[in-house]
Amino acid sequence: MIDTPSVLLIASDTIGERMAGSGIRYWNMARVIGAHQPVTLATPTPTTLTPPPGVTLVAYGQADASEDERGHALATLVAEHDVTVAQHIPYLYAEPEILDNRHLVIDLYAPWILEKLEYARIDPKRGEAHRQDDLTILKRLLGLGDFFMCASERQRDYWLGTLTLAGRLEPSYLQADPALRSLIDVVPFGLPTDRPRKTGPGPRAAFNLGPDDPLLIWNGGVWNWLDPLTAIRAIALLAAEYPALRLVFMGVRSPGAQVAEMGIVEEARNLARELDLLDRHVFFNDWVAYDERQNWLLESDAAVSLHVETVEARYAYRTRVMDILWCGLPAVVSDGDVLADLVRETRIGAIAQPGDVNSVATAIRQVLDADTAHAMRSHLADVTSRFTWEQVCEPLLRYCREPWKLSPSRGGDPSAEYLARLEQMYSETAQYARKLEAAVAERDTELAARRKRRARPDLNALFNRNKRG
Repeated sequence: MIDTPSVLLIASDTIGERMAGSGIRYWNMARVIGAHQPVTLATPTPTTLTPPPGVTLVAYGQADASEDERGHALATLVAEHDVTVAQHIPYLYAEPEILDNRHLVIDLYAPWILEKLEYARIDPKRGEAHRQDDLTILKRLLGLGDFFMCASERQRDYWLGTLTLAGRLEPSYLQADPALRSLIDVVPFGLPTDRPRKTGPGPRAAFNLGPDDPLLIWNGGVWNWLDPLTAIRAIALLAAEYPALRLVFMGVRSPGAQVAEMGIVEEARNLARELDLLDRHVFFNDWVAYDERQNWLLESDAAVSLHVETVEARYAYRTRVMDILWCGLPAVVSDGDVLADLVRETRIGAIAQPGDVNSVATAIRQVLDADTAHAMRSHLADVTSRFTWEQVCEPLLRYCREPWKLSPSRGGDPSAEYLARLEQMYSETAQYARKLEAAVAERDTELAARRKRRARPDLNALFNRNKRG
């Protein structure tokens, strides 16, 4: 057993004042673990945030760092710690022996492989190649992990299926733990322990809205697999009934530099403009700082979170919906995901059928009704107490305190090390090729500049010579 294991958390997304779901998750998991044992939070770029007690912040790259530079930096950090928790392990840059002798926790809370299905559906030319790459990465991660975590019991069923195909379910595991919680357990998105407190202005000041205007907030990002269009059409349907009704999209531009604004954002703006709702009933904001999010939610009457009916939606866990619960807002949600199940079970909002404008409009009427909204808010306090970060992180904290390996070989194929060496060789060859291409391009630029200088005539000398002649 390791004495006070050192823990490394690798954040794949921005850690800073403006954070999206993944960054928020890793910041809070580091905070919870750091209260019990030393933890390093590795961030994609340097951050100005003050680390929580027990947490050391280390950047594994600058803003202009290459993928290879980040990979090598992460491999060094993995070697320096006993336990690594990450969505992606830098297996192409780390020695197989190092990975074999460390405890690896794979965080599967965001089934990105299903998101890539949506990318491939919308943009087959570029999306399919990325999806195939991610399938390869996922197969390696399933073979590397000692412990896995996901966001819901529904996700756990999905991942148990993939782990079965990856050869990770062994009879010996079942003898020790028939439920297999020692292999994969649920660590959902959490909520702060402290109650939200307004510290500054929110959407009413930002968009000059009236203090009594009925205000709906879309507090998550706007991605192609979500459904802001139906929300906007529902506002158009209700505008005559509620002349002062407002819908605010709290963040349409992700703070992560690697995440571009998606096409659905422009579609939503265009639709709001066509329906004569833009900047009258429907408003778009770039993003809100993490520590200011409650200022926007506490000014709102209800929240809206809608998705298109896809396989991604069935297994997704809409992380920013948890902030809705924290701030005590009734929610209008699409049916079909696990948070819709929570809303139905606890009666803290209204459920609409995906893509059904009339159904969404009916749900909005419900959450705007004073008596109905009051009843929903009364149920929210009981729900939020179940989802504090300290509570939801318990399975992860238990593993980090006393990490285990269910099998020395992780149930893998004897040829896994050979394949890992081949992958590493391929990665090193690709690195060399990229450097060679950059050097050749730089040399070509220099030669072109020289040729240009030689070819350019000295017009002043030629002019003076003609004058003398």
